[in-house]
Amino acid sequence: MLFRTSIAMFATTAIITIFSPATLLASPAQVVHIDDSVHCDPLMIPTNVDEIGDRAIFPPDEILAHDSTRAFSPVCSAHDDPDLADAVVYITNLTQRDFREVWYVADEETSISNWDVFADDVGVSIPLPFGHESFRIDNKVSDPTGRHHPLLSESLSTDGVWQVGETWGFVLQDYSNKLGASADSFMSIGVGTASLDIAGIMPSSGSIIAVPEPASIVLLASLLFPALTWRRR
Repeated sequence: MLFRTSIAMFATTAIITIFSPATLLASPAQVVHIDDSVHCDPLMIPTNVDEIGDRAIFPPDEILAHDSTRAFSPVCSAHDDPDLADAVVYITNLTQRDFREVWYVADEETSISNWDVFADDVGVSIPLPFGHESFRIDNKVSDPTGRHHPLLSESLSTDGVWQVGETWGFVLQDYSNKLGASADSFMSIGVGTASLDIAGIMPSSGSIIAVPEPASIVLLASLLFPALTWRRR
């Protein structure tokens, strides 16, 4: 009975720990945005988000696979330069959580023309208006009233939810980077001004930030719970 009680207490403590912000956001970021200069679409980013990037840099449950190609795929025609090629970026969700809200924030050396508003790390961007070009990665399903839909493809359900194992393709219109970094170079922890390149690693060009679906957090806890109640025979 004592052993079972101890297991139950340990499991309860573990679940509380699982649900704590520090554990859920293994690579947390705090951002601020400004809507005074709407470019393609209005944008709302919550302060507390999760940054997801390359497996060589980020914690195990904060990683994605990534690739990019060059194409002419304008998604914000009012600001498109037809003489400049766009980048189509592919990101695969390698975490154990689904994300409904996903955003892209450019690094300092990156320039794009399909940004919505400016955003930056909350610790270095006050006061704005100076920040970094950012947009929500959405389509007509997830943002039916919007004018700017950079999300071109979803490998699983076309629902605007970045599911576990799903690959998204989205556009960085008129993409360029002063350091020659590829459009999919998500190689440093930190958003905007706080995104610092790491010596010996290819430079970073931008950040993927997101908020996990509440249901996926509960699912992750349920998957971990059996391990907590296991005992050696």
